[in-house]
Amino acid sequence: MSTEAREGKRLLTGLETGKLSVADAYNIADERDPVVVYFVLRFLREKYPPGNPASQGVMERILELTKTYDDIVKMSKQGEKDSMREWFDDTYEMREFFGSGEAMIDMIVEKLES
Repeated sequence: MSTEAREGKRLLTGLETGKLSVADAYNIADERDPVVVYFVLRFLREKYPPGNPASQGVMERILELTKTYDDIVKMSKQGEKDSMREWFDDTYEMREFFGSGEAMIDMIVEKLES
């Protein structure tokens, strides 16, 4: 498994579970491809929408990350503009990966590296 995939999964899981501090999440995200950062944040926002009882902690961590480190927002916007987003949206629904965000990260990284 590539570093991009391993660390992308670590970022996703850490933000989802709260096992990473925001500073640690930033340090991981800062070294990731902007496409991976975009998909991690999008996945968590779609999986934990407002009104979902489980969303409070996840959304607080994302909000703190993006408000504290504005370059993460820039990275995510850059990733959103990549052709990978269009390919993903034409091929998948994000909710297909709600059971395994790690599988989504593997797929995204594999596509990026091919």
